[in-house]
Order: sequence, then C-alpha cells, then structure tokens
Amino acid sequence: MRETFYKGAQGNLSLHVASVMLAGLGVGASVTLSEQLPIGTQITGVRVLNDALGADSEITIRLSDKDNSKTSLIEVDTVNSGSAVVPVKPVYIGDNGPSDLELLSSGAGAATGEVTVQLEYRFKGY
Repeated sequence: MRETFYKGAQGNLSLHVASVMLAGLGVGASVTLSEQLPIGTQITGVRVLNDALGADSEITIRLSDKDNSKTSLIEVDTVNSGSAVVPVKPVYIGDNGPSDLELLSSGAGAATGEVTVQLEYRFKGY
C-alpha cells in the first residue's frame, strides 16, 4: 500500500467549503472560489448546492493550475435550485499545482444567485 493510513472516525478525509453570490455571471465567464489549493491534495468528490440561477444556466466546477490548464470536476444544470453530490475519479494536484478552484458559467444563459461548493479531499502528500 505504501501510503499513510489514518485511523479514526473521519480518517484524513476533509471538506473545503466555498460560497459565492453571482450577479449576472455571463456565459463563459468564471470566478475563483479558492486560490492555491496545495500540491499533494487529492480531490475525491464535489458537492454543489445552488439557488435557481436563471434560464438556461449551467455551471462547471473546475481546477486551474499554474500553467492555466483546466480540469473539469462536475457540471450542474442550475435552472432550478438543488444540490448535486458527485464522487470523482481522484484528481491529484501535483507538479502543475498549486491549483485554483473555479466556477465557470457554462450554460447558454447568465447565472445569478448563490452557489456553495463543498470540495471533498484528502492530503496525500507530495
């Protein structure tokens, strides 16, 4: 196995919470939710809780590394309010890190309202 194994009620699984109030975020525009997620972080899941953000609205939660390379984690239809919980194939922030957590307006309409993103991760080490 050769990985540190943490024993306990929660192990070393952690949750990072970021909320943002969007005011007409245009199609293709993005906003940074958290800066500089550290090298050695392994993302294992994403939870999104959102208001109804508007007609034809959709958001994508992604990582942006220092080379401006983008990795999409989850895409959510936000026409109606709701929540999404998606386990993801583990994404490791390595040599191209640290990475920023971003929200992209990826639908055909502008997004207005509150979005909370909960990033599930564990610190694996570098």
